[in-house]
Amino acid sequence: MSLENHSAPGAAAGYTFQFERALYWLAKSPAGFVIGIETEDDVAIKHQDGKLTLEQDKHSIQDKAEPFGNRSKDLWNTLSIWLTALENGELEPGKTRFLMVTNKTLPDCIAKQISNAQTSEKIDTCIKGLKDAATDPSETIREFTEKVLAASSEKLLRTIISNCELLDEASGTSGENLKNSTIAELQIPATFTKDAESIIDELLGWLQRQVLALWQKRTPAWISRDNFVTQFHAVLGRRKRQNDRERTANLIPVYDEQIGREKGRDFVKQIYLVTDDDGRVDESIREFIMCNMEKTRLSADGNITDQDWIDFEETLRARWGKISSRVKRFGQTKPEEDVGFKILTETTDEHRERLAGIETEQVYLTSGTYHRMADRLVVGWHPRFEELMKQVGEND
Repeated sequence: MSLENHSAPGAAAGYTFQFERALYWLAKSPAGFVIGIETEDDVAIKHQDGKLTLEQDKHSIQDKAEPFGNRSKDLWNTLSIWLTALENGELEPGKTRFLMVTNKTLPDCIAKQISNAQTSEKIDTCIKGLKDAATDPSETIREFTEKVLAASSEKLLRTIISNCELLDEASGTSGENLKNSTIAELQIPATFTKDAESIIDELLGWLQRQVLALWQKRTPAWISRDNFVTQFHAVLGRRKRQNDRERTANLIPVYDEQIGREKGRDFVKQIYLVTDDDGRVDESIREFIMCNMEKTRLSADGNITDQDWIDFEETLRARWGKISSRVKRFGQTKPEEDVGFKILTETTDEHRERLAGIETEQVYLTSGTYHRMADRLVVGWHPRFEELMKQVGEND
């Protein structure tokens, strides 16, 4: 079935367009503003001083579509809706701004003339253009043309024209241009610049959920700028915590050739002093590599300072000292290799030390740091590791 014969894609695109426009206004508006979706208009913006901006959104996926064209229902129905609201006292003439917004780039038309009409003479020209366009109207727009061009409506029609603006795709009203404008209004911190699009997508999802929840309660969908800002900072906070937290092990690829290149290191020799288990050695090397990679990333992207790493290692060294003293005391009758293996396993297995005051989730960050320290002989596993590693070095 072609798009031309199926309305669902167009309706879905129009629905999304409204939310994208509302998100833009939430990002752009000052504190205290409130944004509505399908309230007073497609999108409505309540100002702190009581003023109101109404936005009629017309989105099309058709290549040759001209929303707000001279004889389109979009134009005439929009003007009729605004006139009726003014006549009924729902809107204050001096406090309402009117926007016609579309994702299409429009040719010269009455809507553009209305947008540029700031003098009485230009307003006269617009009204004459409307009358010409309404000659022999189709049944689709007849009802609206009669309403808009009625003599009793002229004063309010002039008010609308003088306070109306057309925004089409040439103004960056949709798509990537709108997304980039929204990002610019948010002033996303440089730390999260690379995540800007996903932040926008997350905020758009939040907005849709909030509006849907209000609709389900049969409540008008008004979203305050202040609540939006709170959510924005919550999104940034979650991402900061994610950046400050280590990645899961399966997201850090370690290849066999990398493991092979590290097998001559001192921390590997330390492990072989207490066990011949090649599997444990390979896993320890893997933890060492992942730890180094994540240390680099967290230092660059996660706001983890050099002092944080120094404190992290010092805490781990103190913990190792307690474990080593206890195991050696209660293992005096056992072979030194067994004592050393117990020190290794109690120290490096399962423990997850806090880093910069944040709980860590992956064992490799703690165990890998221990292996980094063992590589510098700051810690060791065999009860006589310093003596034995000196002998190993002399033999090498």
